[in-house]
Amino acid sequence: MQGKSVIEAAFFNTIGKGQFVQCEWRRSYDRLVPMLIKEHFGDPGALTRQFPSMKSTFLWKGDDFILSAQALASADVSMHGLERLAMEQHRAGAWQLAGEYWLIAAGWRRKMMDDTNERHEEALQFVLRHVEYNRALAEWKKKKLGRNAMPYPELFGLSETEC
Repeated sequence: MQGKSVIEAAFFNTIGKGQFVQCEWRRSYDRLVPMLIKEHFGDPGALTRQFPSMKSTFLWKGDDFILSAQALASADVSMHGLERLAMEQHRAGAWQLAGEYWLIAAGWRRKMMDDTNERHEEALQFVLRHVEYNRALAEWKKKKLGRNAMPYPELFGLSETEC
């Protein structure tokens, strides 16, 4: 995949069967996330007022911090609010906005998580897969490519039920 964007790799099938796009934290995200917070929410305080579970003082119980498709489907809307908002935007076809919300959520998780906890790392990877998937969909939409070129969740290590 050297020299090709994620979308090019997806569209031109340079990723082999059974493989999926690597979704990692990029150094550029360290600057981008605060800019996205400012653009969409004004400041971090506004973000945490809208989503109280993002406050550093929020008391998580057990594995509540861990994110999965099941956690997003839970009736407890106080948890994972930004991820839920990202999912709503994804389902509405606002993939660029969804990807930006997912990226903000990834930045928050990366900052708050215990990096020695494997389940926290898995939750971050789950969020980053959504970042890349929504970016690929936004680029596909922007380029007005045919349905055959549409990226699918499996390419990003996601299942249909996780999207």
